[in-house]
Amino acid sequence: MDYVSAVLLGAALAADASAVSVSFGMKYRKNWGGTLKTAAVTAACFGFFQMIMPVLGWSIGKVGSSAFESIDHIIAFIILLILGVKMLFDARNDDELSLQSFSLKALLALAVATSIDAMASGIVIPVSVGAVTPFDLLITVLLIGMITFLLSFLCFLFGSCFRFLKPKYAEILGGLMLILIGMKTLLSG
Repeated sequence: MDYVSAVLLGAALAADASAVSVSFGMKYRKNWGGTLKTAAVTAACFGFFQMIMPVLGWSIGKVGSSAFESIDHIIAFIILLILGVKMLFDARNDDELSLQSFSLKALLALAVATSIDAMASGIVIPVSVGAVTPFDLLITVLLIGMITFLLSFLCFLFGSCFRFLKPKYAEILGGLMLILIGMKTLLSG
């Protein structure tokens, strides 16, 4: 298993959640204790869904794995390229999140929405990071979840300090990392 690629994949997948966390932090500044609690709840929701969705994608990929063994690195490249380019295009929208109040329902909806690409990446985890056994998958999704939690927590706190920060830059970085992982997968296939 390629741990460097797993960490990079985790960081790339965490970019959407981190961008949303920065926006949440900018919008929901409170006293320090309230900010820490809200940051922890936000990060936990994002981290949880970023861990669950790749498992679903991996399961889907395992069902059809024998049919795709000869071209799996090409499929991985295409999926990661599409996700990376999508993130770059999404970053062009300079709009801030317009949530009226912090609610668990809105947070869960955003956690699911930002983890859809994690489900798609789960299909290519065996190829992109070499996670072919269930244990490798467990290690990979735990890394993804921990990285997402940590980055989301820190980005929320960062956003609570700086209202002027544009969350699009996290998406640009995440999109570029997904494209680079895809190119590495294609070249090593």
